[in-house]
Amino acid sequence: MIEDWELGQLYWNCLKSSDGNEDLACKKVKQKYFDEFIEKDLHFFLGTTRQFHKIAPNPFIIIGAFYPSKGKENLQLSLF
Repeated sequence: MIEDWELGQLYWNCLKSSDGNEDLACKKVKQKYFDEFIEKDLHFFLGTTRQFHKIAPNPFIIIGAFYPSKGKENLQLSLF
């Protein structure tokens, strides 16, 4: 499960630009993640929800995404 606020806002923006068509909005969100982020170095931040700690075998959820550019554009990696 992804609880990232940025993904939620992307969905709401896509829904607004799709005149309320939920299927089209979902397709636009998938396109963003599958087509555009494939060119990035995509990482997910994991966290847990307290309500599932004792009952779920795996209480982890995705709470954020970090997607720096791949390659030489990422100057931070060149410091090491």
